[in-house]
Amino acid sequence: MQISVASSSLVSIPIIEAVLASEHTLGSIITNPDKPAGRGKKIEANDLAKWAEEKGLDVAKPADTSELNRHLLSAQPQLIITCAYGRLIPVELLHGPRFGWINLHFSILPKLRGAAPVQWAILNGETSTGYSIFKLNKGMDTGPVYLSKELDMSPTDTTPYLLDKLGKLAAPDILEVISTIGKTRPSPQPLNGVTLAPKISKDMARIDWSSPTETILRQDRALSDNPGIWSVFDGERISLFGLREVLAPNSLISAGDIEVVGGELLVRTADSVIQINEVIPAGKKRMSGADFARGARLIQGSKFE
Repeated sequence: MQISVASSSLVSIPIIEAVLASEHTLGSIITNPDKPAGRGKKIEANDLAKWAEEKGLDVAKPADTSELNRHLLSAQPQLIITCAYGRLIPVELLHGPRFGWINLHFSILPKLRGAAPVQWAILNGETSTGYSIFKLNKGMDTGPVYLSKELDMSPTDTTPYLLDKLGKLAAPDILEVISTIGKTRPSPQPLNGVTLAPKISKDMARIDWSSPTETILRQDRALSDNPGIWSVFDGERISLFGLREVLAPNSLISAGDIEVVGGELLVRTADSVIQINEVIPAGKKRMSGADFARGARLIQGSKFE
């Protein structure tokens, strides 16, 4: 079967590699156009496109529906697999390939439909996650499901870890689903139990120090990789890394109060104390929490806003 993969994320690499190692043919990788990146706003390809081009794979970067349609007419895929593509497929293109489009989604549908299911699973304090392979239709993750599998979550799991693990686990199942397409019908999703996992905003990654410690640590595990958790000190944005709860003698009183104890930067939460391993102050390089505190010349009552 001639297959294309539509994705803008490295999480799809196990899928691509599984197709390459199978009896099927990988016709192309469809991804988003190059865009400005970094401080210099230099136009760059996304990480998946860079990886694929280094491997000598055919990469298409359609900017709109007409370009995508032209690519499909040229590549003639019989099936398209999508995973973290980041764009809705226009209805008029869904019936182009002979076997349609299938999507790998990282939740047990209809739970957590949307762009960020793993992040929301962690933020919500879920004890399990999983993946669903379903047939695309005009809705947002509403198509009938070929296969779902559940996976237990650890209290220390992060978004990058879970995405990597789920992608690797799902790759052979996608090949299994492909082998049944045209022979078995996917099952409609239940009408009950629908929840949403909308795109994560940068504002959602700002720490509210008046929250319980568990809530803050979930934010760290869910969002530290992207978009990156942060707070504000003295009117400036500070990126934070390596948060963990500690039990150490301190004089912290109110939520957001900060202090260096035993060479470590500590912050008061609603119910405990968190240590911050490293920070990046606005316009500066990454440094230890203690180095930041020394440079900030903390006084009694210094705090994150």
